[in-house]
Amino acid sequence: MAEPLGRIALLTGYYSSEQAGGVEVFNQQLGQVLGGLEIIADRVGPEEGPVPHLTRFGLEEPYRAIRVARSFTQAHRANPFRLVITNGIYGWPLAIRRMNVPAIQVYHFTMAGLARQALATRGDRLATGRVSAFFDRLAGRGKIVVAVSDSVRREAGRHYGLGARVIPNSVDTSLFRPLDRARARGDLGLPAEATVGLFVGRAEYAKGFDIFLEVARQMPDILFVHVGSGEPREPNVRAVLRVPHTEMPRYYSAADFLFLPSRYEGFNLSILEALACGLPIVVSQAAYPFVEDPASLGFVARNFAPRAFVEGIRSVLGARSTFAPRESVVERYSMETFGNAWRGLARALLEDA
Repeated sequence: MAEPLGRIALLTGYYSSEQAGGVEVFNQQLGQVLGGLEIIADRVGPEEGPVPHLTRFGLEEPYRAIRVARSFTQAHRANPFRLVITNGIYGWPLAIRRMNVPAIQVYHFTMAGLARQALATRGDRLATGRVSAFFDRLAGRGKIVVAVSDSVRREAGRHYGLGARVIPNSVDTSLFRPLDRARARGDLGLPAEATVGLFVGRAEYAKGFDIFLEVARQMPDILFVHVGSGEPREPNVRAVLRVPHTEMPRYYSAADFLFLPSRYEGFNLSILEALACGLPIVVSQAAYPFVEDPASLGFVARNFAPRAFVEGIRSVLGARSTFAPRESVVERYSMETFGNAWRGLARALLEDA
């Protein structure tokens, strides 16, 4: 636990310590490196209390953000915070209020980028790209803006006119490390001699799930494990609905490659986790978060044709022993590097204040 910098608020969407999505993991890591962090989130999850008429018009999350802002205001009046950090669209209500504390807006992705690259229907693109993106842009107004990747930084400038600094996501390399492959497969009930591909994420168009299924059909000799859904779609796809985040190193260590054909990503955490476990990646250009050549990490497809991913998987399997992915992430994306960057930014803002 880091030495606390004072009382800090983090405004975010529905949050549960049992969830292991990228934003939830980011929230936990930020709490570890900053200390004194109070997470203020919507108490009702989207599955428990959707608002259909608001969802249709891209207004559900902006509406939820108002509830989060109200909780923050009440807590701030009772015991003032020294610093406030907001995740994505949940920062918009504070942009129209006079703040008496420094504020940081974090973009894990942009609604405008999501709408343009990864939504299948015209209605969704309009609701997200026009309405949600309006509030998403407003969230960065009057704050110090942080993007989790260089691609998100460019989107914030291009779509929202916001200047941003980059503090990349991180991975706990003490937890995510290579484990014995045979033992990991035995623990998970995976065949010892099978070739195993791992897909981590929701079964949705933005994640390229349709591409994933088509590649699985074209490669029946490979066992694909999908962490994120309990419904198998193909004979050679094993679906796993919920996996505790601390158990994910077993899955990465048991697999032969991580497969992520996403149409859009900000900075996908499973890529860092897989690399830290020594697992090469087969990903789309949209999912690849680094500027370095991927030669030592795996394969990056230049288009979304299933054939391109099939060829990439074959090439990675044929050169499995030549990859050294863990070395590329240990220093640049460690918790220590992440903590130094965030504590440095927080201290600078508090000193100026």
